[in-house]
Amino acid sequence: MGCQRIPLVLRLFIVFMATAIIWWIVRGVNSWLGSPTEYDRTLHTISALIVFFLVIPVIILARKYLDRRPWSGLRLTSLKKGWKSFVYGGLSYLIPAGASLLLFSVFLGTTVTIQASFTDLLQALIVVMILIFLYEALPEELIFRGYLYRNLNTVVEKWKAVCFQSGLFLLFALVIGAATSIDRMVFFFAIGMVIGLVRVMTGNVWSAVGFHLAFQTCQQMISNPYNQEIVTDSPALIEVLILGIIPFSFAIMTLKLFVKEEPDWQRIEPDTFEKE
Repeated sequence: MGCQRIPLVLRLFIVFMATAIIWWIVRGVNSWLGSPTEYDRTLHTISALIVFFLVIPVIILARKYLDRRPWSGLRLTSLKKGWKSFVYGGLSYLIPAGASLLLFSVFLGTTVTIQASFTDLLQALIVVMILIFLYEALPEELIFRGYLYRNLNTVVEKWKAVCFQSGLFLLFALVIGAATSIDRMVFFFAIGMVIGLVRVMTGNVWSAVGFHLAFQTCQQMISNPYNQEIVTDSPALIEVLILGIIPFSFAIMTLKLFVKEEPDWQRIEPDTFEKE
């Protein structure tokens, strides 16, 4: 495999635009097949499959022909090697989210009611998790906390690479029309920062996938009107504060319970040919 590569900025631009085009395709399919105002589980499934089966080849090809470096450099290891990071990432969200929900329930009377049988709840949970994994968690983390972060860290320090990829994540949200207000813009930048820090602290993209999956599953099980297995009397409070601001604020502190070694935030890591 040769060492000659096109400039970094051009590589980042190509992958960023390919990513945006994939999501534009999905939005076009959604407009063609469904209602823009109503949720449809079948359409969600189609969108998830389109994203998953387009993003993975794009990153594989970009890594091979643009970066000319092995896949292992992205640090999306096999799940056999990365399952601990995946779990740590998920717990870094679930622990503070669960604690905040418990505190609000005990002291402020916030209620969350399960109105489905165990079997129905489990089935809904599995379906939602699979769709989030295919549509958002793995593709987005592979792109932003995998490919883009890894390439940025070859020229700037880790902490700067986290900031830059978070900015690109916000730009992506703007380009595809997901960040339509100031609070949504702040949200996308914040989630990019927090998940970027999680990825750096574990050294594995699976931790970012785990965090993203846990966060979006909790949000969609409660805030998506299609899912009625769990209901609450304070949906806005739970969505924004209990499942949003609080767990994001304490995620890194929680992750340090599992990951003791502090990364060198000033380190620039060349992208070598070394295997895992």
